[in-house]
Amino acid sequence: TDSRDGKTYKTVKIGNQVWMAENLCYKPESGNYWAYDNNQNNKITLGYLYDWQTSKDVCPAGWHLPDKREFEILLSKVGGSGSNAWHALKDGGSSGFSALLGGWRYGDGSFNDFGSFGSFWSSSEYETGFAWLLDLNSGSQHATIYYAYEEAGLSVRFLQN
Repeated sequence: TDSRDGKTYKTVKIGNQVWMAENLCYKPESGNYWAYDNNQNNKITLGYLYDWQTSKDVCPAGWHLPDKREFEILLSKVGGSGSNAWHALKDGGSSGFSALLGGWRYGDGSFNDFGSFGSFWSSSEYETGFAWLLDLNSGSQHATIYYAYEEAGLSVRFLQN
């Protein structure tokens, strides 16, 4: 239960890691975050999309934004990057991670890829202006580590400390 707003999140243990099994839906007092398509009803299921900096600032007590290595560990526990991980991590998949394909908010303010991509920020920067993420792609049915512009809006899942 997030003490800031009282919302309770499902969790799942995969290997030695305990993950939130739902996207964060915390409305911070500052930062950049959006409900998909700017429709507040979407946050009920999908949570908010956060830019990279805000994703690092909205962590509830006892949890942290996973780094790239922690996502790599997750993928290794569910069959490595690719289709095995996709089938394990997707909503209804065998791992219980229940990744929702909540799409992206691009830097230009447009929303895209709902139902096609589920992308989750890591705390690791790729290079200036870009950060690593866990990406699930329904078209290729693969899960992999990728990177995006830090100003993009993506979903967030936290890992227990």
